[in-house]
Amino acid sequence: MPTARTLILTDIHGCNATLKKLLEKLDPQAEDHFCFLGDYIDRGPDSKGVIDTIWALEKQVKKVTCLMGNHEELLLEGHRGNATFLDIWLRNGGRQTLQSFDAKSVFDIPDKYLRFFADTRQWAEVDGAILVHAGLNFQQDSHNPFADPESMRWIRLWYQSINYDWLGDRIIIHGHTPTPLEKIQDMKENLEQNRYLNLDSGCVYDRPGEGYLTAFDLTNKELVSVKRV
Repeated sequence: MPTARTLILTDIHGCNATLKKLLEKLDPQAEDHFCFLGDYIDRGPDSKGVIDTIWALEKQVKKVTCLMGNHEELLLEGHRGNATFLDIWLRNGGRQTLQSFDAKSVFDIPDKYLRFFADTRQWAEVDGAILVHAGLNFQQDSHNPFADPESMRWIRLWYQSINYDWLGDRIIIHGHTPTPLEKIQDMKENLEQNRYLNLDSGCVYDRPGEGYLTAFDLTNKELVSVKRV
């Protein structure tokens, strides 16, 4: 009987065809637990399709955990009437998301998708791994970085402030900051020592070393990547 796996993905950014390609490579099994770390939407061509694919996956596997990224926050705040957030969202890939829904404005996005975004979690802890979209702010409270949910979606350059006494034997897995795949592979090789891993290999971008969608098989400590299609 196959071993149940915990599989972690992040920053799909509307690249639904690439997500499907990666899922085909991962070959989801009934006992698997998939964890998505946010930024399902924006910039890529099929944000709606990404959510539809995740919903289809929920019917195949034991559990799917979905976290909120900064792009989902921008969309939700824009829908709640925050004009500043709405403008930032539209200028950072929101228009492509609207096109995928055949929507003229954020208010035309169907409610079930808005509920999906609103129901996503800030963080999760699974099998000794803390999962978060962007990272944790240890500078505000080194013994309770969960006290700053905004940083969980937006923070960058936070590794130097990690409180390893608080972290203990756990690791932190995140996305948000696009990183060349080769560097991510190096981070994985040093995971036992450094205890953090960024999985955002810049799927939606064409920059050197990026343009990949990457999953981490937490159970078997393996990276699985596909080039954007």
